[in-house]
Amino acid sequence: MSHLQCKSTPRRANFWPFFAFATGALFFYYSKNQPLLCEAPVSSDNDLEGEVSGSYKFLFSYPTFKYLNPWFSDHGISIPGDPGKGLLRYDDFSMIAREPRQEHTMGASASDWDANGDRVPNSLAWASWGVVDGHRGPYTADVVKELLCDYIVAELLLQAGIDPHSPYRDSRFVFQDRSLQNILQAIGDAFTRLDNDLLKKAARAITGSRPLQASMQDIAPAESGCSAVLATYDTTSEYLFVANVGNCRAVLGHRNAQGTWEASQLSVDHTCQNKDEVAKLRAEHPGEADMINDGKLLGNRVTRAFGDLRWKLSAKIQSIAHTRLFGHPLLPSFLSPPYVNAKPSISTTKIKPSENAFVILASDGLWERMTNEQAVRLVSLWLTTNDPSKAPESDRATGSLDLELEDTNNNAQQAGKSLFRERLQQGLLVLKPEDLPAPGREYKELVKNGEENNWLVKDDNAATHLARNALGGADEDIFCALVGASVVYPMSRLRDDISIQVIFFGYGDSKNSDLKITNDDPNLSDTLDLV
Repeated sequence: MSHLQCKSTPRRANFWPFFAFATGALFFYYSKNQPLLCEAPVSSDNDLEGEVSGSYKFLFSYPTFKYLNPWFSDHGISIPGDPGKGLLRYDDFSMIAREPRQEHTMGASASDWDANGDRVPNSLAWASWGVVDGHRGPYTADVVKELLCDYIVAELLLQAGIDPHSPYRDSRFVFQDRSLQNILQAIGDAFTRLDNDLLKKAARAITGSRPLQASMQDIAPAESGCSAVLATYDTTSEYLFVANVGNCRAVLGHRNAQGTWEASQLSVDHTCQNKDEVAKLRAEHPGEADMINDGKLLGNRVTRAFGDLRWKLSAKIQSIAHTRLFGHPLLPSFLSPPYVNAKPSISTTKIKPSENAFVILASDGLWERMTNEQAVRLVSLWLTTNDPSKAPESDRATGSLDLELEDTNNNAQQAGKSLFRERLQQGLLVLKPEDLPAPGREYKELVKNGEENNWLVKDDNAATHLARNALGGADEDIFCALVGASVVYPMSRLRDDISIQVIFFGYGDSKNSDLKITNDDPNLSDTLDLV
């Protein structure tokens, strides 16, 4: 073995042929028996083990329908209502496209409960549901999800002369003996008060002397932002109140006098695509021609939102944040703040539970993929084979998918092998040749909208049903690409987070007729815009 100790060039040259042969042999063995850390295109000679081009193994196998379908369904949950009070149930679905989670659904209600912790039948006083869609971080959405309903109850209690901080917290009767205008004002005040509290806390942190970590903790919920839509139903008056800021939307599905399902939007889209919003901004900020550009308000997609302090706080406070706390520089053309506010548009609709209407609340992850009319038609299609007065056959709860690569040994190849085998066991198999689409398919167009010719009824949860048909429906190729988008970058850019709630009104019978609503606009119920 003395030749191994020799450092002369001739002996090292004699070693290289052996080294090259050994390397080639090892490469050949692993290419036939183990997945390698490499990129390779999927070819038509794939087998179920992920072989690519006859020599390489595919490290990452994109999740297939066999695995994604049950995981997708697990994101839906159905909550029973109180049929005696005109509420059958509501279905909920929420699925993110990428981390961190910036969207939430929420619900609250007030009922009587017996000693066993069960709801007393026919005792529901009111119920609220909502969708919150965050942007530029999860922090604002997290706070709004937790506090918005509490702020509304607090405002209603204050109107009744009750201290919301007192031990009295029974909110069952907060809607009783209150005028319609009082309720609308309380909901509007709750939105603006919550937003003002977030901004004031951030401003104090920016201008104060607290340590950096504590300051950033108070600033974060106002620095990011979120849209929100909230629907509240008072079982006594049978009024449905819908309040929103941003681009989350509420749509009512109801039958007309001819028995045909119709869609009525109950919220207002606060974006630069809304001509009324643009006109209002132009009036409030005269002479600022550069304020709206490329469909955005100083770069912001929405004109009303919680948080978004960069569009609200004064230039002086933001300058302090920039120099003291690594804050953002001022926005270009930042002349007369605030540009964005959290004053909601509020609509009121008289619901007749016997007419079996339903309401869809959803983030723009749904509405950018289908119209109001399509969403209502999809739910009406779902109703032909499902009964919302009954619990769904599958008791689904929210689910999660963790496909992070855990490289505990800091060895990417070993981690890749382990992940590959784990996914094979879970059914995440590489596409077989017969699964591949025909060449030349125009994916960029196919993934933009839910194609009606691919609609199907597969889920016993109406919210999950809407999400499925927005994300490909019966086209399993598109469905897997879009649903699995949270796993693979850049596929995550193909869709947004998507959160949906469907609320069904009724007494548990099949009677349907037209719903009486008073419309100033054919697409909107009576709306109070608190601006």
